[in-house]
Amino acid sequence: MSAITTAPAQVGNGKAVHYVRKDTFHSHTIGCDRLVSRELTAQEAADRKACGPCKRALEVLATEPPVETEALAAGAAEQTPAAPAEDDQAAKVADIERRVRPLDADTVTTATMFGPELTYYTDGTRVVMRAKDTERTGTTFGVADGAAPYAYQAVRWDDGGADLVAPHVLDRADQDDQARRQELVTEVAARTLVLASHATAHAFQPVDLPDGERIAWTFRTGHGARAHYRWVSTRNVLSSGQGNEYRWQAEQAARLARRTGLDEARMAEHIALVTGEPTETLERMAASLDQDTVQLKEDGPGRWVVVRGGAFLGTVHDEGARMRRGRYAAWAPYAERRDGKVGFHHDLDAAKDAVAQVWPVEVAEIAGELGVPVTQVMEVAEQVDQDWKAQGRRAVLRAEAYAGTDSRVTQAAADEIRQRLAVPFHGPADYDGPRGLCGYDDHAAPLLPSGKLAEHDRQQGVLRGCPGSRRPARGSREELTMRDTTAVFDNPPRPRGLACHAKDGDLVVVDGQEMEVKGLQVDKTTNAHVWLVLDGVSAGPLRYGLEDRLEYRRRVRRVDVPCRWCSVYVVLEVDEVVDGVPNTRLCGLCDRAQPDEMTKEQARARVAGTYPHAEAFQAERTEHGRLTGYTFRAGRLHSARYAWITAAGTYAQALEDHRSQAAAMLPMAVRDEQAARP
Repeated sequence: MSAITTAPAQVGNGKAVHYVRKDTFHSHTIGCDRLVSRELTAQEAADRKACGPCKRALEVLATEPPVETEALAAGAAEQTPAAPAEDDQAAKVADIERRVRPLDADTVTTATMFGPELTYYTDGTRVVMRAKDTERTGTTFGVADGAAPYAYQAVRWDDGGADLVAPHVLDRADQDDQARRQELVTEVAARTLVLASHATAHAFQPVDLPDGERIAWTFRTGHGARAHYRWVSTRNVLSSGQGNEYRWQAEQAARLARRTGLDEARMAEHIALVTGEPTETLERMAASLDQDTVQLKEDGPGRWVVVRGGAFLGTVHDEGARMRRGRYAAWAPYAERRDGKVGFHHDLDAAKDAVAQVWPVEVAEIAGELGVPVTQVMEVAEQVDQDWKAQGRRAVLRAEAYAGTDSRVTQAAADEIRQRLAVPFHGPADYDGPRGLCGYDDHAAPLLPSGKLAEHDRQQGVLRGCPGSRRPARGSREELTMRDTTAVFDNPPRPRGLACHAKDGDLVVVDGQEMEVKGLQVDKTTNAHVWLVLDGVSAGPLRYGLEDRLEYRRRVRRVDVPCRWCSVYVVLEVDEVVDGVPNTRLCGLCDRAQPDEMTKEQARARVAGTYPHAEAFQAERTEHGRLTGYTFRAGRLHSARYAWITAAGTYAQALEDHRSQAAAMLPMAVRDEQAARP
């Protein structure tokens, strides 16, 4: 088959040069589609000005690959004019190497009336071939003549083999384009591998080395309390097991796999086939595999629904071009405003983005980002919700499906929560060096090259001499600090106390009735009596002597309690009537579980079948430091109750109103276990 050929022609008695196709019979010009009167010779055409439309059409035809390169379009390479008939690829490459001549510099041919400008690249140049939805990359190694009126460029392909390729379909490979294609290949392969095993995978985040090299992605599976974090490497390895509770744990596991060489595997054949598609196809595939991509779907005339993956985000309504406030009204059930209005926009995409930005955030996701307990995030979320209530805004979404650790908050509330839970820095304001987490309290400080923290304030600018100074930094916020109290040793509760020690807010029993203390006044006439103001006495204050005692029902006091091993003090607020008076404790750093002791995680897993929302586990130990078990909380706020589990794994089947009551039951349970042993 021959290539498309053209010839100069004349239309009527005109002086312009037109062009007509000669490969088949055509009576009209190729550009302006006018009837041809006659063909012109090359000498006649040289003295005339070319028709603009015909000239542009001629250039388009000239840039198309010749018809004789049909094998190139079908097989992504130009059919070699004198290629050997054998299928032996090595023989074909050897024949091409024999026929080519080297090219030491880029060469550009001059454009003619019948041929476009052609570029031949110097040997060793990275090139990309694009022809009929086919894309291949390789390296040039010379040129060779063929049946066509131009020379062919010899290209050795990256995926093996070599061909003589028409210069029309070759371009210099942009390094950025090549890097982008490799990123797409890696990303598509990783997402395909993940979604084959975890259909709910979402929230992908890259893991990069300090030099910028990408080694993996971390992602989230499940929602709420069932959410876990996993990783997938850029070398086709997917993490195994149940996953991690926090994202930083999955990221550390991915880095460890890279250091140990356990993050590389052979790419599956079906994934390798997919990644061989052109760059444009890979970009579309990456977008479709991304579960976080927001899309608009028509839902009737002038109405669209906004979806992300399988989740419904909201709607957009077209209210007409005459609406000056914006024709597209955005609505979402998770907006800050209680009526669900997001805003009005003049652009449809802007309305879609506005709806996507109010998608709620799970408290478990915030906890995973910051590395703090979910209960702490929920407490801060409730505080934000109370602060915003007066402004008519909402922070926590009140829904039956969003309860407990599955709670969700608005985007604005999530930003406020992250800000409130951010780790404060105790150090110079202009310090920009490495930082570490203090072992005394939840704050950061300058990190010394030895791995220890520099001298810093306990309370920035208020109280100097933090006990965490000159001590090793914590590895993460999950590690306990000296201020974290895991075991408290109390004296027995004191339900009776001196009346003269009463404070506002105490509950006392007077004449069999429970009353709240509103104030205490000293009788200055005698200096031996006090007047107690109670809310239930209409006759006025009651007079008590300095030795008189009352029965207390609530007596909350703040007490300085030292750690019995490292002697670091913390201030505890306890109810002396119910919990007793603490005398010593074990701090979070000193109370390390021994190898043969039950950990908090093991205790939580043990009771999860009966108490799925068990939290706030606190160790209980003997005077000699031996672990007897844990007390824990089941439920929150007004429904909070407490239970216990022994070190051997026996746990309570009934709940107590106070932690001290559960702690008192624990030694009895241990004695029962010992008595039951043969």
